[in-house]
Amino acid sequence: MYDQSFCKKTLERVLQKRDFVGITKTSAAQKAFRDDILNKAVASARSRFDDPPIHLEKFTLNQRTVFSFPNLNDELVARKLCENIKRSQKIATSGRSQIVSNLRLLLEEGVPYRIYRLDIRSFYESFSQQDVLSAVNELPRLSPHSKILLEKLFAFHKHMGGHGLPRGLSLSATLADLLMQDFDLGMKSSDDVFFYARYVDDIIVVTSSREKPLTLIRAIEELLPTGLQLNPNKKQVVGPLGKVSPIKANMPTTELFKFDYLGYAFRVEEPVKNSAKRPGEHHRGVTIDIAQNKIKRFKTKIARSFLEFGKTGNWNLLKDRIKFLTKNFSVYNVKAGGKKIAGIFYSYPLVSDSAEGLRMLDDFLRNAILSKSGPIYTMSSPKLKGSEKRELLSHSFARGHKEKSFVHFSGNRIQEIQSCWTN
Repeated sequence: MYDQSFCKKTLERVLQKRDFVGITKTSAAQKAFRDDILNKAVASARSRFDDPPIHLEKFTLNQRTVFSFPNLNDELVARKLCENIKRSQKIATSGRSQIVSNLRLLLEEGVPYRIYRLDIRSFYESFSQQDVLSAVNELPRLSPHSKILLEKLFAFHKHMGGHGLPRGLSLSATLADLLMQDFDLGMKSSDDVFFYARYVDDIIVVTSSREKPLTLIRAIEELLPTGLQLNPNKKQVVGPLGKVSPIKANMPTTELFKFDYLGYAFRVEEPVKNSAKRPGEHHRGVTIDIAQNKIKRFKTKIARSFLEFGKTGNWNLLKDRIKFLTKNFSVYNVKAGGKKIAGIFYSYPLVSDSAEGLRMLDDFLRNAILSKSGPIYTMSSPKLKGSEKRELLSHSFARGHKEKSFVHFSGNRIQEIQSCWTN
């Protein structure tokens, strides 16, 4: 049976490898640190965050206020609290790749449908704290101690000027999914909805196209938990309103519509007519590419890399930055306490072979290497030797994606590589 208590044994299970970074690796030092932090965590839980009082830190990231725990002992209690809530209420969520794969299959169908691409404005901050606490208090399998700790945590968050759920805490994601359960179930059970998925605050809905868009959007807004609203600036409604209409082989491609979702760009086209297929057997063509805003970010990183090289002349760092962008690598995953694979393929594994985004990035990179004009490249070009330009030209986004090629960097080197992109 799962133990919800906040004792040394249960709190030890939520310790992660990253918690020991900077601690001497001798077994005695590790044990002393472990015992000390677990004793403090037990004391924090027993005092209900009162002795000493819990402290949250807040900082601004991408124009949002983000919260974190400055003390590891309070962080351990929050991790355990998060686990208790998850175990008390089974919360099923779909991964990004699973959502995109399922969506692609549906878009290929030759029937009429309509796509609603929606976004919830100020997602975490808009929840009613009272509604969150009420939902948690109604969980019959959650311990009273857990409920009291959450109430105290919210009180501190509110005292710091926070609203809704504290953005930045993993506990908030779990609580948000708990509050969104009725909404998710209501959307999936709607008569005209073929497909529904939500990834945090990003929503995709595929309908039969028989409904009236304004009526459905109004119903979605009414179904949202108290305080939540759709973002009118990130709303898109598209789709083919008729059955599939194959085109002749010598005719130009007919693009029906396109939209972005979860970092991907979807483009749907009518298929080429195949005489071997009977009516109803044709499927629409769906191309999945990297979304334009993500392509723009890649281009910005390339430009900043050459700008920094123009200032410093550090060839090895420029070379590693281009390798990092065009290939795949492993990074430490703080949540899992282990390594995670990322990079051009593993960040966008579902990009179609015919997609143009990777070619566009290769063209941009080639121009950056060979250009001698412009405020950036007039600085970088004179410092690049011919052999260095040839080495940079050997790197390719398209090839790194197709071949899943890897490059290995230490954690410190990755920080150096990323330094000119984040500052």
